[in-house]
Amino acid sequence: MVTAQSSALSRITSAQVQKALQLAVEGRVYDLGLEINEQMPQGLIGQFTPFSLCFRATPEKTGAQGPFQYAVETIIGTLHTSTHIDGLVHVQAENRIYGGDFVSDARDDRGWKKHGMETVPPLVGRCVMLDVAGVKGVDALQDGYEITIDDLKRSCSAQIVEVEPGDCVLVRTGKIREFYTNPAKFGGDSQPGVGGDAAVWLYEQGMAALGTDTSGIEPSPPLDWANTTHRMMLVERGVHLIENLNLDELARDGICKALFVCLPLKITGATGSWVRPVAIV
Repeated sequence: MVTAQSSALSRITSAQVQKALQLAVEGRVYDLGLEINEQMPQGLIGQFTPFSLCFRATPEKTGAQGPFQYAVETIIGTLHTSTHIDGLVHVQAENRIYGGDFVSDARDDRGWKKHGMETVPPLVGRCVMLDVAGVKGVDALQDGYEITIDDLKRSCSAQIVEVEPGDCVLVRTGKIREFYTNPAKFGGDSQPGVGGDAAVWLYEQGMAALGTDTSGIEPSPPLDWANTTHRMMLVERGVHLIENLNLDELARDGICKALFVCLPLKITGATGSWVRPVAIV
């Protein structure tokens, strides 16, 4: 078990941010996030609180006594839905979190006392989009398919790009398009994903964060629950994971590297956050 306290995001240096800013030469902004509503990917049925929105104040009521009106809503839902980032304490292994602390010492009824989302800095740097599905010549990888080191190396070679220290790596499987055509199937328990060995290889190249266009990063169902990509990245190496990205427009336009901006909400003690990531070229 590692004992380092800083996450892999510390690999993004100020020099690398300045270099990434130079990629934004055309001013084109790609919105990589999904909407947040009742139709978004909702996560594990029975485990994740479904999203709902209702009005707390309405213009009809607030304007009843004069010309001024306003509206305020209340939302309920789990932060590990739609496009979101996993905090390091989203997953635990053998009752320990990233850094080695016991779960019982790191959490109370108000949330996590270590590695809560308030500790996660803004993600600003270079992203590399590895279009594994496109390089294989398919619209989407088959459910259950495990992306291997060889798949990633082939994608790098075909797209003429390398994973460099400090990169946020976004892996395209093509799965996200199913969300728009068959959301029930997209939300099922089977999907392609990045295998543990492949994720570790990316980490060894210097990866700072990993994202996919699936709702669970690793292939599902996992072959080995004791050694999932979530565990290898979050618990053992301090790599934040970003899920439910829409990478199809980047693939359509042949964009494999861009300035990447992803801003987690500073929710104290939380295990994740909704995000609206963008890629700028």
